Amino acid sequence: MGRTGRRAVLLAALAGWCLSLSGCVPQGLAFKVDERLRFIAPEDRATVRLPVTVDWEIEDFEITGPGGEPRAGAGYFAVFVDETPMPAGKDLRWIARKDRSCRESEGCPDEEYLNTRGIYTTTDTVLVLDQLPRGRDEDRRERHRVTVVLLDASGRRLGESAFAIAFDVQRKAD
Repeated sequence: MGRTGRRAVLLAALAGWCLSLSGCVPQGLAFKVDERLRFIAPEDRATVRLPVTVDWEIEDFEITGPGGEPRAGAGYFAVFVDETPMPAGKDLRWIARKDRSCRESEGCPDEEYLNTRGIYTTTDTVLVLDQLPRGRDEDRRERHRVTVVLLDASGRRLGESAFAIAFDVQRKAD
């Protein structure tokens, strides 16, 4: 086989490989920018001191709180501080799914359980963080991340959207 023949075989193999990749496209995922929630404070990547007030506004979402019949576009917020939110469609019980000390029959996970893990539920669009976990070096700035997800009335995460902001906490003067 000559040089031209090898090139033709290589191009055919490459074309077949590219076509096979088209079958690997994720199905059912909503790759769309959700701009309903906008942080007001602090500014993204700002340096702040404790207490930190996280303030946001939301559009096209009715804040109803927990309880009642779940419905589209209505519910409340879960705020995760330096934690990863539960997957879309899962409720707050998912957070404690592997924790044997948290028994649903005893009302766990409750507000105290979640708060000690940096997770807060609220119907407000403002959350004041009086304390945050300390970094390893007490004289340096600490990077923290706050992620807000939307919950329906039953505490189940609505959709895949997550709204996040990062900031540094300065504990001591430079």
